Formats: sequence, C-alpha cells, structure tokens
Amino acid sequence: MLHVGLTGGIGSGKSSVARRLAELGTVVVDADQVARDVVAKGEPALAAVVQRFGPQVLRPDGELDRPALGRVVFADPEALRALEGITHPAVWERTALLREEAAGAGAAVLVHDMPLLVEKQMSPEYHLVVVVETPVETRARRLVEHRGMPEEDARARMRSQADDEARRAAADVVLDNDGTPHELVEQVDRLWRERLAPFAENLRTGTPAARDDQPAHDGPDEHRGARLADRVAHVLGERSAQVVPVPSTRGVELEAALRPGGAEGDLVGLLAAAGYVRDDTSAEEHVYLGCDPGQTVRLRLVPSPRPGRP
Repeated sequence: MLHVGLTGGIGSGKSSVARRLAELGTVVVDADQVARDVVAKGEPALAAVVQRFGPQVLRPDGELDRPALGRVVFADPEALRALEGITHPAVWERTALLREEAAGAGAAVLVHDMPLLVEKQMSPEYHLVVVVETPVETRARRLVEHRGMPEEDARARMRSQADDEARRAAADVVLDNDGTPHELVEQVDRLWRERLAPFAENLRTGTPAARDDQPAHDGPDEHRGARLADRVAHVLGERSAQVVPVPSTRGVELEAALRPGGAEGDLVGLLAAAGYVRDDTSAEEHVYLGCDPGQTVRLRLVPSPRPGRP
C-alpha cells in the first residue's frame, strides 16, 4: 500500500485536496480527527487527561472542554508535555490501527492528512509527501472570511507553523492553491493519474518505474537527494551506517552502507515495501530501482566487508 503524507499551512486548502483524493479512491486518515477521537467521552486517554488536569477540563455532558484545557496547557510547557505524553501514544496507536485496517481491506493508497508533518519531521515515514502551498495573504484572508478568525489570531497561527521553505524541502510534490477550486482539483486529478495510481501499482507488482523525465507538477529541487536518502535510512534503520546521495546525471543516485553483519537478503522485502526493487538486469550487483514514476532513483547497497577482509 502506498503511504502518502499530505500537509500544508492552516488555510492552505489541504482539506480540499484530501476530499478530492478520497473521491478518487484513497483512504484518508485525518490526524486532527484522530486526535479528537482519542479524547472522546469514554476513551481511556480522556480519563487520563481528567486525572492529570482535573474535572474542570470537562463539559457538563462529559466531553472534553477544549478551550478550558487549552487555557491550562498552552501557557505551561510542562503541562503541555504532560498532555502530549497522554494523547500522542493514543493517537499513534489509533493511526496504526487505521492503517492496518486499510491494508487489510486491500486499499491501494492511504493518505495521512497531517498538519504538523513537517514540524514533527515525519517526511521519511512516507513513500511520498504532498504539500499544498498558498500565499500567506491568501491564507490569512480565507481564515478571516471563511472561518471567522480575527486577523491577528490567524497570522499568529500561521507564524507558529513551519514556513513555506521548510515545507518545500520536505515535499515531493507541491500543489499550488492560489487559483480557483477547479484548478486545484485538476492538479489533484493529474497527481493521481500520473503518479499516485501508477506508483501504487508498481508497489503492488514490484515493478520499477521506467521514466527519466519529471512531471510538470514535480520539478527538480535541491533537497531531493537528501530527502530520499533520509527516507531510505528510515527504512533500513540500524542496518545501515549511512545513506547518502552521490553525483549523478540520471536522476537521484543513493548509496547505503550496510553495517557489519548486515545481510542484503534480509533487506529485499523491506526495500520492496518502501518502493525499491532489486535490478536483476544490471551488470552491477546490489542495485535497486525506485518504483515512483515521478522521479528516477537508483539505490546501491554497499555491503560491509566480511570478517578478516579489508
């Protein structure tokens, strides 16, 4: 199953992209909804929150009083850490369950709608990261006009999040939402047609991508090599000493140095699930090709020397 991280600043239109992707057949996990669900009435996390902060954080109907809790934690870093220590494990457990359910149901693509994906440095956890980008002034206007936020509050919320430069560095795909809703839908449809659907099929069949050009919605960027290296390093974990991009004229070339004792055979399945298929046609050994049709990626594993050999 293809795992896609979807993010964007508040007011960017990320929810509109998520809705369209759901219409096209993806399973969408909404991080904000999950965060609300785990502290709903009757949930263990809500009981833990009440035990830690007192019954004053509950409404008369027994549901969480979010404004009251906010007044307690957001002016107190220690209290905020305590709250996160309660809610974050519950959120990740629920998210993992939703992913398992989607995979069990045969879903081809799962989209994680994650507002703080960049802030939480979660980009390496996905096959692909999509960022919805909208100019700051447009976002501020939307928040004031559509959500009724005071402009000062809207701008404060935007300043508290990652900036556009940080999001672009994490993004495999940037969707420009400074136009009409129809134009945004066209971009999403094209992304689905040219990249997400074929990427998911390549993952399912273990087929490397066979294109060297870049789609218009995914022009080359200076962060691509480092971003992909981080993703492979996340997949290999402690099995690899380091993963680095190397100079190349044919897309992105990565080298992963295995730690002593690391066996390549143990990694084939992990790499295939991450979108890298062993190239059995290459004269060079230990070479894997990426399944993403939007970018040409070649990964070479560098085995550790056998004991007693240089």
